[in-house]
Amino acid sequence: MSNQTKIIDFDFNQFEKIEDIIYLDEPILTHLTKNGKHFLNYLVDTIDSKDIYLLIEIEESEIFDYLTANLSLKKLIQSNQNYILRIEQDFNGVINSVEITKSESIIPEYLPSEDSFLIYEPSSQSYYYNFIKEYQAKAYLRSLRERAFYIKLAPTNSKYSDTIGFNELVSELLKNISSSYKSFLKADFFESFKEKVTDVKKLVSVFKRIEDDLDFRTVDFNFGSFEIGLAVDHIMKQSIEDSDIRSWAIDVGTKYRTIVLDDDYNEENVEAIILNYSPEDRKKIFEPIFKITENKNFDFKIKTSKNSNYSKIRITDKTKIDRIIPIQTSLPEVEKPKEFEIFQLTSIKEKGVDKKTFRIGENTLFDSTDTKTHILKNKDFEKYDYKLDQEIEITLNMSTSKGQIILEAQYDSNDFTISVDVSKFEDGVKQMIASIYEYILNKKD
Repeated sequence: MSNQTKIIDFDFNQFEKIEDIIYLDEPILTHLTKNGKHFLNYLVDTIDSKDIYLLIEIEESEIFDYLTANLSLKKLIQSNQNYILRIEQDFNGVINSVEITKSESIIPEYLPSEDSFLIYEPSSQSYYYNFIKEYQAKAYLRSLRERAFYIKLAPTNSKYSDTIGFNELVSELLKNISSSYKSFLKADFFESFKEKVTDVKKLVSVFKRIEDDLDFRTVDFNFGSFEIGLAVDHIMKQSIEDSDIRSWAIDVGTKYRTIVLDDDYNEENVEAIILNYSPEDRKKIFEPIFKITENKNFDFKIKTSKNSNYSKIRITDKTKIDRIIPIQTSLPEVEKPKEFEIFQLTSIKEKGVDKKTFRIGENTLFDSTDTKTHILKNKDFEKYDYKLDQEIEITLNMSTSKGQIILEAQYDSNDFTISVDVSKFEDGVKQMIASIYEYILNKKD
């Protein structure tokens, strides 16, 4: 090891001891701090009546990586770009000499082994117990920020400087972006997996299960001209079992940014949009975004990372907007498909007399909505001669869509879906009960 400089005035008392990380009869590796900086004091040799230490200045993130076995001690020392102190101290605590060196000058005998990874499990009293938990949260956020892209909404009118009205921001601008993204998720999922999962009901069920996990995470904010960093939570997506769907879920946020938040919409991209998405889906995806880009009161900007430059999202050729979003044309009146709704009705009848139904008030006994729930119990099964030897309560969700009644239930972590014409509502309920009953019998076998 080359001896470059002698330091005369050196005192370990200037440092604050955090904790001994490795202790075997005596401290081997100790975490110290001084003036907000972090150090590791590493015992590398004992000769006669003196100990030899390496005092290494490191980043706090390196301590976290070392304590969580993501970085070996050898790699931590060899990759260090700071000056390292070689300290000789006698057994009475008196420092005999201090030398400055660099990592590349440290003799091999002073370096730990290649596999010097630490499996560290701090007790609840340890400084590192909360340190690791808090740093994991920071590392998670840092990881998301590294993958984030940024959007910026800036007013063009200087009346209120560069500030944006809260109501305008929430009820219009952000709402449009959210609506566009949700529509894109659904459209792209169905387009990507309609060949793999040919059963539409199953495809719908799969999408509903993962929909909440597909949302962007907001990882950074800046106010005035409103800026927000958006990232896909690639870590949490690992819980999706199907590898193809998992890969799609990880990439779909970037795909949305590339396709929808395009800074110019070149001809090749416009053709791909028209080819890959239906007119109805294009309207839902792109119309909310074009409402922002065409609003002369705002500039809508995007950048692909924290340190890149913003570019304005603009469509200079307005004919591209007309090509992407279907133009509404006047067509002859056609009979619209009937829309149905599920309702609950309270009935009153005199005993022994045919039932008569009364509707009393709009908001009292009568309740109308697109979706209703009913709890299936044993008596519902017994109505169709299905006897169960266990008490059962299953939530049955009922909704309407284009003249169809859609019945959905979940039992024992299994999804059951039945779709029938409105006129065959009771048949649908019977099918649902039969499917669940068959599952229960097969499970017993």
